[in-house]
Amino acid sequence: MTGEDPTTTLPKLARIAREAGVSVATVSKALNGRPDVSAHTRRLIAEVLERLGYPAQRLKPAKGSMVDVVLQGLGSPFALAILEGVEEAAWRLGVDLVVSAVVDRTKHGQPPPAWMDRISARDSAGVLLVRTMPTTAQRAWMADHGIPAVIVEPRRDPPRSMPVVTSTNLAGARAATEHLIGLGHERIAIVTGRPGVPCARERRAGYRRAMAAAGLKADPRWEVCGYFQMDNARAATKEMLDSLPEPPTAVFACSDVMALGVYQALGECGLQVPGDVSVVGFDDSLAAVYAVPGLTTVRHSWPELGAAGLTALLSSGPPERVEVPTTLVVRSSTAPA
Repeated sequence: MTGEDPTTTLPKLARIAREAGVSVATVSKALNGRPDVSAHTRRLIAEVLERLGYPAQRLKPAKGSMVDVVLQGLGSPFALAILEGVEEAAWRLGVDLVVSAVVDRTKHGQPPPAWMDRISARDSAGVLLVRTMPTTAQRAWMADHGIPAVIVEPRRDPPRSMPVVTSTNLAGARAATEHLIGLGHERIAIVTGRPGVPCARERRAGYRRAMAAAGLKADPRWEVCGYFQMDNARAATKEMLDSLPEPPTAVFACSDVMALGVYQALGECGLQVPGDVSVVGFDDSLAAVYAVPGLTTVRHSWPELGAAGLTALLSSGPPERVEVPTTLVVRSSTAPA
């Protein structure tokens, strides 16, 4: 059946309609790009097509099936990996993308005012905001014009009225800390991310919950902030090590980049990883793969975040929070205490 055209026979159309829970006429309209089929229905039909063995069959884009994707810059490998998932889902769902990059001169990750003018000139089905946040005025404008929006991996706390797609940051951090506890570590330090960033707050909470669940009391001196930057993490870790009578036996860094800073600080203090101190990161970036020793870390599914974001945007349900699972990846930077 793979590669065949499902529009050629009525029995095939009837089977697609039956499994999607719609009429044969609706399937025919969706396959031919008619604008009177909702995005939610098109998504159901696309999923049935794929399940029945028509991976090459793409629904023809309908009028109003264009989606705007706004990225906080194109230099971030994380944003580009998310975009990869958005593109795959767009192909499967039969929508076209317009990608805009925010030049973040204000460090707030907000689309420029002229962005709304360009959105209004297009028949956009919605806006997918990747690691960026609209202003209050922009949110009000989209609401007034009936343009839905979804935020993927927000860098600031989003309004409750907006759907959010993010990784299981809290659960991932808890799994990282539990991994260290399972190796017999009790003095576990943490290098946190930038204050006010939701994922930084959630990862710190995951660390604290794991420590509390194990009956371990976290010394406040074990918590330092690296602001998601390698140099800051190195300096903060070095200061912590110099202030303690004995070093922690493990460090959980809330990003891989900060974990490299931890590596540097430990080396400057004459400590080896993992012989003296075990280290865990978060993100599973290239930094984790090529670090020496290889960094144990928590892996995001970046493309899945993008696909989930576009799917949520084209769904007709109420605003919700979608969390994509993370996975602990064990390498050589952790060892028994």
